[in-house]
Amino acid sequence: MKLNDHTILWNYATIRIMDVRHTSLEQGEVLSSYQLPASAFLYVTRGSGRIRLNGAESAVRPFQLMHGGKGLCLDLMAEELLNYYLILYKAAMPLTSRRELLALWEAVDNPFQLQFSFAPHDPIAMLDKAQAMYKAWERTDELEKLHVKSLFYQFVHELLRQLASQSVQAQRPDLVAQAIRYIHEHYKEPITLESLADMLDCNPRQFLRMFRNSRQTSPIDYLIQVRMDKAKELLLNTECTMKQISESVGYSDSYYFSRMFKKCTGVSPTAFKETAQAASSSRNNPSAVSTYPIAAIRLQQYSDYDNHYHYIGKGDLPVLRRTRASFAASLLFCMILLLSSCAVGTSSTDPGAAGATKSGATATAPAGAGSTEADSPRIIKHAMGEETVKGTPKRVVILTNEGTEALLAVGVKPIGAVQSWIGNPWYDHIKNEMNDVAVVGDELQPNIELITNLKPDLIIGNKARQEKIYGQLKQIAPTVFAEDLGGDWKINFKLYMDAINKKEEGDKAMAVFDKRVADVKAKLGSKAATKVSVARFSASQVRIYQKQTFSGVLLSQLGFARPASQDKDSFIEVMSKEKIPSMDGDVLFYFVTETAGKTGAAKVVQEWMNDPLFKNLNVAKTNKVVQVDEAIWNSAGGYKAANLLLDELVKYFEIK
Repeated sequence: MKLNDHTILWNYATIRIMDVRHTSLEQGEVLSSYQLPASAFLYVTRGSGRIRLNGAESAVRPFQLMHGGKGLCLDLMAEELLNYYLILYKAAMPLTSRRELLALWEAVDNPFQLQFSFAPHDPIAMLDKAQAMYKAWERTDELEKLHVKSLFYQFVHELLRQLASQSVQAQRPDLVAQAIRYIHEHYKEPITLESLADMLDCNPRQFLRMFRNSRQTSPIDYLIQVRMDKAKELLLNTECTMKQISESVGYSDSYYFSRMFKKCTGVSPTAFKETAQAASSSRNNPSAVSTYPIAAIRLQQYSDYDNHYHYIGKGDLPVLRRTRASFAASLLFCMILLLSSCAVGTSSTDPGAAGATKSGATATAPAGAGSTEADSPRIIKHAMGEETVKGTPKRVVILTNEGTEALLAVGVKPIGAVQSWIGNPWYDHIKNEMNDVAVVGDELQPNIELITNLKPDLIIGNKARQEKIYGQLKQIAPTVFAEDLGGDWKINFKLYMDAINKKEEGDKAMAVFDKRVADVKAKLGSKAATKVSVARFSASQVRIYQKQTFSGVLLSQLGFARPASQDKDSFIEVMSKEKIPSMDGDVLFYFVTETAGKTGAAKVVQEWMNDPLFKNLNVAKTNKVVQVDEAIWNSAGGYKAANLLLDELVKYFEIK
């Protein structure tokens, strides 16, 4: 190691202490695949065991000091009771650094990323600094934080002093190997080039070049291949459903997974499975599959990328293709639709009308003395093209939660609607207005037969949810699709009003809401500077919510400040416990997604809020951690929920 150069960089670097831990492992206990969230010192004070740093294994003895950079994968196995300190820190060069310092930073091996291990000649001096750091870290006031920082510099000074007197060989970290290991262990999780580079504390462009030079492919293409290989194993060796397989390899949207699988392999997952089964006479497990989609093609936003499958108490759909019986049933259903359409056409009093209306087309009466302007056909441009809608529809079926709220906002009760994500079958805030409304499945799987029986004159859906069944819906009635389900629900609201011929009423309703927002914003005053943090806890993940979410859009309209981690024109960030400090703000609103009949999410809330890092948050110390209703803050996503969310903000901030 070039200790003199490293000492210069330590002198000028900006250091932030992330955590100081004192931990014990019982005999036989293992710390497995711990990904360092920052650069770290690990100092063993008692016991023995084995340690693996990115797969390279070595022995651990008392008073052994190890260093590794952010992203390094650590495995620690105790052969006897093992005590150690773990000191996590981040280092960066100030923007005002002189040019020669920046050149030195780029020229030498980054001292904050190097891997090395050695036994200090004077272990007690190192131990004293580590113990003092830990005791000061347990105290939470700002003065003690400054004390920890001063002790850390003393620890580093002692380290460099002892390194100078010993011949220690440091290793430059293999960032590509670290990334590949991480991908293989975390392929189920959201991974991007930026998140990998951030984990490894390097520039995304440099990391991309490095990865391509080493593996002749990009990190994301490598990730996709790993996911597809895992999917092939599941298809060949299990009877998992398409949804289960897609989720297990990192895709919450099973249709998007199918597209990616076909792009990579040339065949669909079902064709891949059937080909393998045909090649093996020992397996014969035919099973029917529904003609309805399991999930939407593209991820929508207000449902958190997990499509709310946890709310739906239905059995999973198998992966295999439909049998002949189900195909025959589908063919019979199509023939019934064809005959129904022909019957409607021949019932016209105009002899020339017979046979003029084809199956799936919408017949419109010619403009004449008997037709009024309100009944005249209108062309609606929507996500799937154009649709002709005649007059003001009376029998509307709506296939999204936020669409249901839009209709109710202008006094239109649908004859059929998909059930709410929470409630049986409706959200509490709309159930009184939904009496006698037929439930037609859920957003992920609308029931075509029920919709047909309702004989609607308009169907409103969403491309991100129901693109696969658009053709079937269009055969039943004129169908209008919104493009997506984003945080800004007003975009879809306008389309819905055009489709149901209630533009004037919709404009009035929106004007009322916008005036409310403007009035509240004007009265907020200095309270708008409050940094509002929003988080969600579920059994599988903890997330913070950024500006392009349902709650984030309204908070932005009101002018509220957001913590730096959430002041981004993006959707969500999946959290790990090391990132808990980024949840902080002046107030933390959180909601809990709990599967019916289970308590997994509640346990996660308790575990996280009892974590020392959470207890050290400003919001925890000031008791500004507030649980809110997920339906209102997240999943309902429409006009009524927006008004109720505004009500809650007015009440909390005591706006008069």
